[in-house]
Amino acid sequence: MKGLIVSNGEISDLNILKSVIKDVDFIVCADGGTNHIAAINVMPDLVVGDLDSISSNTLEKIESNNINIERYNPKKDATDTELATEYLIEKGFKEIIFMGVTGSRIDHTLGNILILDKLLKRGIKGVIIDENNRVYITDSELCVSREEGTFVSIIPITSNGAKVTLTGFEYETDRVEFGFSSTLGISNRVVEENGYIKVENGTCLVIISKD
Repeated sequence: MKGLIVSNGEISDLNILKSVIKDVDFIVCADGGTNHIAAINVMPDLVVGDLDSISSNTLEKIESNNINIERYNPKKDATDTELATEYLIEKGFKEIIFMGVTGSRIDHTLGNILILDKLLKRGIKGVIIDENNRVYITDSELCVSREEGTFVSIIPITSNGAKVTLTGFEYETDRVEFGFSSTLGISNRVVEENGYIKVENGTCLVIISKD
């Protein structure tokens, strides 16, 4: 099953949200993420959080449509996005898409990106989507298609870095050490039909971006 988590970060192009929704089985809104869903006249399956950022009009719509709400005390040990993630994990979802998890709050953005590592360790596919980026994570192999106007960056998040092999890219590598905090893997391009990424001895974010 494929789940979608919509959070309270930036979603500047609601058409992307509309497109993603067509391909998911279950929608969880993390608090103010419900405002994004309401803006396209879609009802989620569940709302979780302390409800400190959901608008009063949106909350009224949710309640009038009898949407399930899991309300939490504002003094809690996890963000609303992480609470939504834990719900889908417990329900056995094998793929989770995140939207509205990036934006001006870099602390929330970074925390949300690192949730992908939790999913990886549990064998769950995760991806973050916004208007300019798709963020994946891998500790093994990943194939990405060539897209005009995009860059592919491979960024180790483990302290020992990672050995990375890239084929089908403008800059190919053969078990090259990508050190933690190094910018070596930033802004590559897929030049063949597909680019193949193999990661050994570490974990890497794979970010497909456009300007």
